[in-house]
Amino acid sequence: MPSLIIPCPRCAKRMSFRSARTTKAEPRILDTTYACDQCGAEVICTSFCRHDAAQAA
Repeated sequence: MPSLIIPCPRCAKRMSFRSARTTKAEPRILDTTYACDQCGAEVICTSFCRHDAAQAA
C-alpha cells in the first residue's frame, strides 16, 4: 500500500502513479505524473533531483 495517496482535484477519488521522467531541458528536474482512477484527470508533480558524485560514477 502506498504511503502517499493523492486525491483527484476534479472528483476527489484516488489517483495512481502513471510515470516519472526527467525533462529534456534540465535532466535534474523530474516530472512525476499521477492519473485519476475514476475520471482520468492527470496531475504532474515537478521536483528537483540532486545527483551526488557516487551516483554519477
